[in-house]
Amino acid sequence: MFGDCDFDGVVSGIELYKLLLNFTDNVELKYVERSSGHGSQHIIEEIPDDTALYIAVDSSSNDVEEMKYLASRGIECLIIDHHAVAVENPYAILVNPQQEGCKYPNKNSCGGLLVYKVCQVIDDYMNTNYSEKYKDLPGFALLADMMSMREPENRYYVYYSLNNLNHVGLKKLFLAMNSDIQNLTSTDFVYGVSPAVTAATRMDNIRLAIDFLMCSEDSFELDDYVNQLVKVNEYRKQVQTEALKRLKPTVNHNDKVVVVVDPTIGKGLNGLVAQELSKSFNRPAIVLGNGEYDTYAGSFRGLEDFSMLNLLNSCESVIYAAGHDGAGGLQAQKKNLSSLVNELNEKLKDFEADDTLYYDLSFHIDEINERLINQLNEFYRVSGSGFKPGKFLVTGLFVEDKKLMGKLSNTVKIFCDKIHLMKFKTDVEYYDNIPVFSEIEAIGTLNINEWKVYKPRFKKVKTNQLYIDDYKIIN
Repeated sequence: MFGDCDFDGVVSGIELYKLLLNFTDNVELKYVERSSGHGSQHIIEEIPDDTALYIAVDSSSNDVEEMKYLASRGIECLIIDHHAVAVENPYAILVNPQQEGCKYPNKNSCGGLLVYKVCQVIDDYMNTNYSEKYKDLPGFALLADMMSMREPENRYYVYYSLNNLNHVGLKKLFLAMNSDIQNLTSTDFVYGVSPAVTAATRMDNIRLAIDFLMCSEDSFELDDYVNQLVKVNEYRKQVQTEALKRLKPTVNHNDKVVVVVDPTIGKGLNGLVAQELSKSFNRPAIVLGNGEYDTYAGSFRGLEDFSMLNLLNSCESVIYAAGHDGAGGLQAQKKNLSSLVNELNEKLKDFEADDTLYYDLSFHIDEINERLINQLNEFYRVSGSGFKPGKFLVTGLFVEDKKLMGKLSNTVKIFCDKIHLMKFKTDVEYYDNIPVFSEIEAIGTLNINEWKVYKPRFKKVKTNQLYIDDYKIIN
């Protein structure tokens, strides 16, 4: 069995692998590091000749030649995937809602959910119920792969995962990220646990992610895995912050798409840097490094306004682009880089990204309390692509003080009378411009920060917070 090298791919493989172990020990789970690439071509030579069935999860829908080669060796092939199907593959049984003629209604599924559905079918045939043990995993796979949260089935599984967390390792990692296990939200996972596990795969340490997710019991070994994930995530933040600081001044503000080249970032982090550049400049972003021969290879991040994947595939300067509409990888000839930028500028000449800050509700600071924040967080507990966390305009704020925080000095705390405003992934310039002893209004997401104080006596301390997108000075 072979899976893709991201959170969704690892979860997909582990779900099916663990279930099959209930019936046979003649099953092997294989992965390759992210730097090796995606697809069955990177594992095909390692498949033993006595293999009866090759299973690819969250991967390989378009790997026709690879499946043909395996079939010629007498190996049957099963692919369980959710990525776009570009070619017909007669050499494998394909479970993919994207294929032509498929009547499965959820076209926004992910690998982890589809594999879980297959596990349920196996249970039905074998009159067992092993898949129930892993029901808390598909929802997290959906969030990690940024699948639509407008899809009813997706919302059901995410809600189930958040309210019925069973995986002992994920519980420990949530706690290490200071999350409230009893009141988990999608953002707790998307901005905490998911980046930590994914950081291991992005740093070519997929074994750590696999060993962590394979754990089914509490142990000192599991504690070590959690500590390693926290450390590798901190390192990921550092590399990402340094790359952004280095690349932002090089961006051409006249281009419709941010296109930068930096071979030092590494394949695993190109996508994260592209995501941050896209947010910073409110336009699609491409981060490239050195590919094979005379090519650049890297990652792209798009906007919700259109499919960046389709746009790149329409460019003559692109060798290939793959992935999802808003996130994926691409390759282009080095000599064609300027041509690619010109093509993108031409194709998007009439497009202007909307940089307006929208909010759902407005509150005066005197209206905000713990009860209100809890009610809002419950409503937005299941959020993600297509159903964003609630944004709120808070008025009547008076800035009493400010503080620059974090190991990388990229977090700002603004002290107001009844609430603390937090700005993440920012810089000293942002901090310096915050007006102390001034009235402001701000837009962001509301949260309650809770921590424990042990001296002189034990107590829980709670502070209302607003994670801000931006603020405006009131004259």
